[in-house]
Amino acid sequence: MRAGDLEQYLEESRGLERDYLEELVRSRRAAWRVAAGAAVLVAAALAALVALVPLKRVEAFVLRVDNATGAVDLVTTLRDGQASYGEVVDRYFLNKYVLARESYDYETLQSAYDTTALMSSGDVQREYAALFDGPMARDKVLANRVRIMVNVRSIAPRTTRNTAIVRFVTRAAHADGTSEAEESLVATIAFRYVGGAMHEQDRLVNPLGFQVTSYRVDPEIVGGR
Repeated sequence: MRAGDLEQYLEESRGLERDYLEELVRSRRAAWRVAAGAAVLVAAALAALVALVPLKRVEAFVLRVDNATGAVDLVTTLRDGQASYGEVVDRYFLNKYVLARESYDYETLQSAYDTTALMSSGDVQREYAALFDGPMARDKVLANRVRIMVNVRSIAPRTTRNTAIVRFVTRAAHADGTSEAEESLVATIAFRYVGGAMHEQDRLVNPLGFQVTSYRVDPEIVGGR
């Protein structure tokens, strides 16, 4: 091989090496860019996952089995009760409570009794249950001979939080077709919302855990009398 040919061969070899090195550098740079982009995407995904973790809530529930019938009852847990859900919601439950407690219909008495008990605190439940205890129990005296109908006229919140004045009238209708005069009454009610375990059927009646903690009824003074 001539000296000139050798020099040309070496120069071409060096050129190929430079091209190879430049291509290798470009490939590595591209790989680093891809890796960096992937790292950014992973970090963003992890950040989004961390942000969503507080929103994930596990609902606890218990299945209760009746040993006699084999029926399964779902017991769920309410979230911690709020102090109030707003005046409109308060008025709804106050109206529902007074209607259930003060009305009387022998055919639907058990439903009204259960609703009143469910929406009452322990002390108020016992006061209400006493109305149906003993020889002068309400259901024994009235039986299916009298119906008491209730008309709620107004529900006014008081300045004290979670208390209200409910004005209503009752009218007793006898099975023989006669009726008694309307009676105007005022209920002073304190209430709250509570959380805790609740049977699924009970939640359908009282989904927010409304609970009366104090209940007093007085005759309303009408016309200055």
